[in-house]
Amino acid sequence: MKNSIKIFLFTVLVTAFYNYVGQMVPQKETYPPETIEIRADLTTDEMVEIGREIVGGKGTCLTCHTLGARTPGRYPDLANIGAIAATRREGYTAAEYLAESLYDPNAYIVEGFLPGMPIINKPPIALTDEEILCVIAYLESLGGTPTVTMQTRFRWMKAEEEKPAAETTTDQSPLEKQGRELFTKYACYTCHNIDKPDKLLGPSLYDIGAKMSKAEIEQSIMDPDAVVAEGFQKGLMKSTLTAMGVYEKMTQEELKILVDFLATRKGGQ
Repeated sequence: MKNSIKIFLFTVLVTAFYNYVGQMVPQKETYPPETIEIRADLTTDEMVEIGREIVGGKGTCLTCHTLGARTPGRYPDLANIGAIAATRREGYTAAEYLAESLYDPNAYIVEGFLPGMPIINKPPIALTDEEILCVIAYLESLGGTPTVTMQTRFRWMKAEEEKPAAETTTDQSPLEKQGRELFTKYACYTCHNIDKPDKLLGPSLYDIGAKMSKAEIEQSIMDPDAVVAEGFQKGLMKSTLTAMGVYEKMTQEELKILVDFLATRKGGQ
């Protein structure tokens, strides 16, 4: 009888722990929205509204950031960031700090948080300079007054003639295209790199196809605690995917495509 009570209490404690961890992860599910028209003559108010849409949609910012939560997510809470931003970096205005945080997010890491935020103007998120200006306007409005306009320029922006030609997907195989779309849909890039060996919050998947079989890759998705890479936290990936509803929403066909796609990542071979 005593053993039964102990087992019951242990089960309750473990369940409560994972529920708590799950609540640490932002619950908002985000998907890229339809293309938003950004005119050169947008008013500041219009920029703020468009920025709000991008933050909650294409920018996938709320996957890792919270807005007014008592406990922040993986990265700092954004409530009142418009007032806080000007105090973070000496010699920076609020807008300059926010611009650097988007174009070069690892240049300054807020105390208590880890590096790893993806560069927002590069794939897979790939916001344009105009979209970033709108995001900055919205973030400045959270506790402050927006100062940017559509004519604002920051040193992190490249001159139009310096920008590389837009990447095309015409040479991508159907598997590559579908795999990258799923990697974006389920926000995998937030924790994993697939094109570089650099670690983020989770291990790089740059060469996972050279290290693991398809069966092992599938297990690492469906039961990530079965084998945890050295130096990474057990339970985090499982609770994150569960909190985001990935296991409920991902179909068997999507899982197969994602596994087949990851199996092609062999470190540039």
